[in-house]
Amino acid sequence: MPFYGSQSHPGGPAMAPKDQELRAVMTRIPEGLRRRLEREATRHRRSMNAEIVSRLQESFDLPDHAAAIAEDINSELNSGFSSVDDSLDQIQSQNRAILSHLGLPDPAEDRQRVREDTRARIEARRRKDAERRAQTAKPPDAGPPVETKDEEAPLSSSIQGPSRIRPDGEKK
Repeated sequence: MPFYGSQSHPGGPAMAPKDQELRAVMTRIPEGLRRRLEREATRHRRSMNAEIVSRLQESFDLPDHAAAIAEDINSELNSGFSSVDDSLDQIQSQNRAILSHLGLPDPAEDRQRVREDTRARIEARRRKDAERRAQTAKPPDAGPPVETKDEEAPLSSSIQGPSRIRPDGEKK
């Protein structure tokens, strides 16, 4: 069943591009769905075939439309947030100027100072705790090492390392 369009076929009627040609497709659908399609086709004043084709096409087009709408909304929100940020920056600047003129401190700077002081106190406490743990983990000092005299091995040989014995039993 050809679809007549703008392209011409030599010696015959104008033909539609391949993707516009109508093809017969046999389907089986539940009776309830067929009745709904028939009612909607009547309501839209078109054939059942045209209703089915329209609904199928919409099912493929809908995600594209939804993505475009979401992109538009995102763009609008971003530009709206940008103007809100600009307005807030202007208001903060004006507030700082007024506070400065009145000789009052900026509450944002005070909060920042408090945060920094709190962080410094926490860090100092952590360092103290780490030092305490390190001190309790060390064995108590027993004083300077005690030198013992060993008649078999002089002190200098223990510093130099173990002596080596040759296979014949003599020390090296």
